[in-house]
Amino acid sequence: MIVFRIAKKKWIKDLSGIGAKLTGGRWNPKGLPVLYCASNSSLAMLEKLVNIDYDLLPDDLFIAEIEIPETSLKTIDKASLDKNWNKYPSPDKLKSIGKDWINNSEFLILEVPSAVNPNESNYLINVNHKMIDQVKVIKTYPIVIDGRLKK
Repeated sequence: MIVFRIAKKKWIKDLSGIGAKLTGGRWNPKGLPVLYCASNSSLAMLEKLVNIDYDLLPDDLFIAEIEIPETSLKTIDKASLDKNWNKYPSPDKLKSIGKDWINNSEFLILEVPSAVNPNESNYLINVNHKMIDQVKVIKTYPIVIDGRLKK
């Protein structure tokens, strides 16, 4: 399966999860590394835009197509989540779900619904999982986010 990630050129091939470790995210507490990816490039753009002001977007954004194995995947169904799961700031319960998934280390990938578009999925990669060597950056290329999305 191919998933998508947007980052500055110098970090686009970095699969360490250091960014999420430093800042935390909807599905991980600060201190635990994880790599956030989207099911398609459009969702990756939306996820980037909700997490940074358009005016602060770097000029050197790249997109990575990343191949992940489907053999070690756990899915979180949005129907199983509390009704406020997609609110901002995110409920602490989501960080607990992610923390348990990371620490349990049974699955390499956690498929979660996107808070931006709950009809699509984000894929979290446990960078400390024993199968991390099966995660491969297939290709990277520059991406420009259309200025009309600033409105």
